[in-house]
Amino acid sequence: MTFKCLEAAIDPSNKLTFLLDWELTLKCNLDCSYCPTGIYGGHDNTLEHPQVEDCLRTLDFMYEYVDIYMSKRPKHSRHVILNVYGGESLFHPNIVELLVAAREKHSAYADRWSLTITTTTNGVVGENHLGRIVDLIDEFTVSYHTESLPKQKDQVRNTILAIKQRGRRLKCIILMHPAHFQDNLDMIEFCKQHDIKHLPRQLDRGKDQTQFDYKPEQVIWFDKLYAGKVKTNVIPILASATGNLTEEGRACCGGRQLVKDQNFRQRHFYVDNRFEGWMCSVNHFFLFVKQVNGEVFVNKDCKMNYNGEVGPIGHLSDTQSILDQAKQDIPAIQCKKPTCWCGLCAPKAKDLDTYTTIMSKYTL
Repeated sequence: MTFKCLEAAIDPSNKLTFLLDWELTLKCNLDCSYCPTGIYGGHDNTLEHPQVEDCLRTLDFMYEYVDIYMSKRPKHSRHVILNVYGGESLFHPNIVELLVAAREKHSAYADRWSLTITTTTNGVVGENHLGRIVDLIDEFTVSYHTESLPKQKDQVRNTILAIKQRGRRLKCIILMHPAHFQDNLDMIEFCKQHDIKHLPRQLDRGKDQTQFDYKPEQVIWFDKLYAGKVKTNVIPILASATGNLTEEGRACCGGRQLVKDQNFRQRHFYVDNRFEGWMCSVNHFFLFVKQVNGEVFVNKDCKMNYNGEVGPIGHLSDTQSILDQAKQDIPAIQCKKPTCWCGLCAPKAKDLDTYTTIMSKYTL
């Protein structure tokens, strides 16, 4: 590691917000090989949709929780994003009722912080169902999966065009599968042709998932993509030989530019993502709720808690304990994970003094 602290670059179009990640259901209409199944995977069709009454109580809890953190921020940075996803969140039978409730329940906090409702969807959605949902969501993140059927891919493209036609904000995350690279490149061209904001993203692979290693020419493609944004080569030469980009570094999920060691004149898209032992502010920018089993984490990928362990910070059966904990002055979360995925943009530093210094810009 050649730097001692990392934070997001100043970008009015892509501000650091507070992301409420709500995993509403684990049912999904796709079964991608890079998306593990089971309660801690990305989907599991053996599990029932959570009951609507429980979901409504979760909305109350999430808003109470984030309100505590917004009170610790300068007024200009009190922005919250509610990301409703799964599985495939639009599969939930009460999704319309829940989206309406999400807006109505925010009215009690509207004078204290702004809310953007977004969903992460695979876009395999029927036209009529989409029509009932589209105006209830501020921004759609459509993920493109090359392992789906040709008719499903056509449906995704139609969904994207329908969302754009209705005037909703939209971006497409293109998951760059090494075995279907040309398919992904074709989707990138589709997005360019229709002026769709898009972000190609490398697959985060597990320890033994060598099938998701990239070929040398694909690594070079990624390098050119990032270099075109920051005007310099960014991916270590070792990655070209191994193809394992996950071990070499990562770009921010949301496409944010990053700065090292508070040097805001130089921006980076791809950085070393090994922060084990570092102090991290992930709890100031994220909350992850698994509705299916009631577990509550600070972040969907790192899942670090306040005790220096990987695990939940509480359960939906006792939300008051989580709220009481949030009111305390927690100095930092110390990372114990070998690599950082979601949460990369949360300000972090190798030592507590540096962490305290950079966090003074984000908290009161």
